[in-house]
Amino acid sequence: MMQLSSFSLRAILFAASIAVSSTLFAQQEDPAARLDRATALTALGSVDQKPWHLKLDVTVYDDAGKNPSAGSIEMWKSGEDSRQVFTFGTAVLTRIQHGREIYREGTTDPVSYRATEILEQILHPGPVPEDQTSSKPTMQVHKFGKIALDCIMLSQSVKDEDKLPLGLYPTFCLNQGTDIIRSSYNFGSRTVILNGLGAFLDHKVATQMDILSNSSLVATAKVTALSTYAPDPAQFATTPEMQHAYADAARVSGGVIAGNILTKAQPVYPDSARQNHVTGTVVLHALIGRDGHVYALRPISSPDPDLTISAIAAVRQWRYKPYLLNGVPTEIDTTIMVNYNIN
Repeated sequence: MMQLSSFSLRAILFAASIAVSSTLFAQQEDPAARLDRATALTALGSVDQKPWHLKLDVTVYDDAGKNPSAGSIEMWKSGEDSRQVFTFGTAVLTRIQHGREIYREGTTDPVSYRATEILEQILHPGPVPEDQTSSKPTMQVHKFGKIALDCIMLSQSVKDEDKLPLGLYPTFCLNQGTDIIRSSYNFGSRTVILNGLGAFLDHKVATQMDILSNSSLVATAKVTALSTYAPDPAQFATTPEMQHAYADAARVSGGVIAGNILTKAQPVYPDSARQNHVTGTVVLHALIGRDGHVYALRPISSPDPDLTISAIAAVRQWRYKPYLLNGVPTEIDTTIMVNYNIN
């Protein structure tokens, strides 16, 4: 069973989002090595000593932080096999994975988009490998009210790098002097706060979590069960009704996926960029979910940090028609270009 040790950062970080009160000295330790250790320590998805079962009580909200919907997520893991069940009222989504093969049955309601994000953050609160590739990890101490955390940002080469705000690139804040992740910031608009930790099979895993989007609370989760168990092979058996899904995102060109846009928020031209006559194109790497939501963005190139923030804030609100591969909704890996021209 898991040993629970809870604490709350929400009151401190809820309103902070990516804003901080002050920046202190940079740490001398190699930030990449420290983040690697933190990722290994806090990733429930890497626990493979024994089969385990997880249950979460979750509440998801719309993008404005309203219209709550309560539900649960359960996951059973045994070696390379796993079973995930998302339940929200009468809506149920079941996913079974055998190695790289994934099968699914049930709802594709947008509620599953938030729920899938919650589970992914519980399993892997650290950076994904592609965010670490070719990045330049930099670490500074930031104060959030009275709490100081060691924050590591995976920066990419961009003009005026010294002006980059915390969280424009994937950023992970750790308890000072430890390898425990307490919060993460991404795309200048999403914040994940780990309000509780528990000891489980030599790992420190999240037990309570809040996810904010543009400072609005959009999801909460609490672990209600986490323990080892004796697996039954029938738990991981697929049924004829299940659809085969693709474990890896399909690579689709930006020009093709642009034709699938359903709703498109226009970016706001930042006053600072307009006054300085800054123009150009922001190029973003994007992952678009099976439900058409944009759930991962990373700047590739940009003429100005303020334009980057503007582009990310707009694109995160875009919605796409689900991309079908052999008739099955599929996750998409693509690029999105946002052009800024004063005229």
